[in-house]
Amino acid sequence: MVTGRISAASFATLIAALAGVACGGAKSPAPPTADLIIATADSSYWVTSGAHGLRTRGVPMLLARIDGRFREIYVADDDRSYFDAVLVGQRLWSRDLVRGDSVELFADTLVPRFAKAYARAHPDDTPLAKDDETAAHPRISVTADLEVIGVHGPYVSYEYRTDMDVTGERTNTDRHTARRAVLDVRTGKDVTVAALFGGEAAGRAEIAANAEWKLARDSLLALRDGRSTRAQHAVASFTFDPTSFTIESRGGEPRVVYAVPGEVSRGSMSAVELEPRAVPVMPWWNDLRTELPAGPDSLLTWKHRGLELRAVLSDDGDVARLTLRDSTRTDWRVGAVTAPVWRVIWLDANVSAEDRKALKRAFNDASMYSDDSRIVMAPRRAKQHNAFALASYRHR
Repeated sequence: MVTGRISAASFATLIAALAGVACGGAKSPAPPTADLIIATADSSYWVTSGAHGLRTRGVPMLLARIDGRFREIYVADDDRSYFDAVLVGQRLWSRDLVRGDSVELFADTLVPRFAKAYARAHPDDTPLAKDDETAAHPRISVTADLEVIGVHGPYVSYEYRTDMDVTGERTNTDRHTARRAVLDVRTGKDVTVAALFGGEAAGRAEIAANAEWKLARDSLLALRDGRSTRAQHAVASFTFDPTSFTIESRGGEPRVVYAVPGEVSRGSMSAVELEPRAVPVMPWWNDLRTELPAGPDSLLTWKHRGLELRAVLSDDGDVARLTLRDSTRTDWRVGAVTAPVWRVIWLDANVSAEDRKALKRAFNDASMYSDDSRIVMAPRRAKQHNAFALASYRHR
């Protein structure tokens, strides 16, 4: 019989190997250390990753970082309805997360004016309480919607739409309008393309966009198809306005998107969006580059200190699947969110303890939001959404 000795080192190796087999294999590596906030059109997702694992928390809140301070951008209803009259406007607000105070940025004026006129004409009617319902088919519907289209540093791009369907009053009214604008959160005032990107660039972009609109308008007016009659009648109420525009990012570079405002007599609508126009990078844009994605829409990426967040679109373009890639090119699944993904804010050492505490409090508060307190994109009461064909135009 042959005998032999096993060394202490070999014995330790054997025990470790056996332990690995007993436990089903070697321990999985920990995900990379990361702390970031992902902003979509209607939600914010706080992603924390490290030795404890990877955790994602989402809430219905739109965040912006302006001059180093975190602010929540939100829309709130202004409901002045009666049983037979749906009267709902909206207001745009900014809330400083540390101080907790809110500042009104924009307020619809159509609904308050009409509500005052209705109260004078119907002194015996009583405004509805918070949880009261309107009639199934109210005679009057006057609503205003604010939709936040994008946030780039201190600048918020939005669309403002109004819908009036009034019967049985002194005059019947069926009127629907839409326009877009960019607002400076710091001042609460709309800004121009020239103020954002310089007069020369604004002049070039405006001339090109106006020419595009004239070509599209003339093409519509020249149609002889009987089905186009409605569009031909409506196109006359659309007039190019250089103050009706929004900002977007393509590959990290700024673009201006003009949208022709207008008015129609039937159905809800949106401003007619034209082609994006390239504009020069200004110093304020450089300050937010780290928040903006690179790459095509089908695969957006954000890189930060050896890490890369990747957003891959689903086939229908409605969902973005997120992964965090570390320096070894190992991918860690973050989750799926509603597309598009707008921005990513990396939370580094330059984020103070006070700001982190305020962010945590804001996420806790937002988890309990309802449509009564915060609205990013929500339908109004008894609202009809009949798309106007002209609004879907984009000239190619």
